[in-house]
Amino acid sequence: MQIKDILVPVDFSPGSLRAIEFAFSLIDPEGEICLLHVIDSDFVAKLGEEGFIETEAALEKLRQNAEDRLTEISKRNPSETIQVDTMVVVGKPFAEILRVANDLFFEMIVLSIRGRHQGTIEGLLFGSTAEKVLRAAHIPIVCVPGGRG
Repeated sequence: MQIKDILVPVDFSPGSLRAIEFAFSLIDPEGEICLLHVIDSDFVAKLGEEGFIETEAALEKLRQNAEDRLTEISKRNPSETIQVDTMVVVGKPFAEILRVANDLFFEMIVLSIRGRHQGTIEGLLFGSTAEKVLRAAHIPIVCVPGGRG
């Protein structure tokens, strides 16, 4: 089975970086990998509400940082024939992952099952982003263990 395009959500945790490597092992030699980072809109709103930084300024800083990091990661492409695209969006991470996968007709999602916010009370109460994506997606998903940091 040759996978032509894969969506890889990236939160810059070691696990999501492993997911990128795994996606390269699955993709067709002429395929495309899209690295997606979702800026959590709830997190940005809380920053503004708590007076840490103005919402628009926070969004701009987070977006620029994510774009720079994704560009750097995409330069590590081990293949000359695999296309690597990057995308940064704002919203609820699980919802945006599902929306992008659906809207752009990806064949597969490869994501880490243990991201940046492991072990939080929110994760215990509401489940992880990976679990929400797994339950709602209509395409194959490969979950890559986060491993040891």
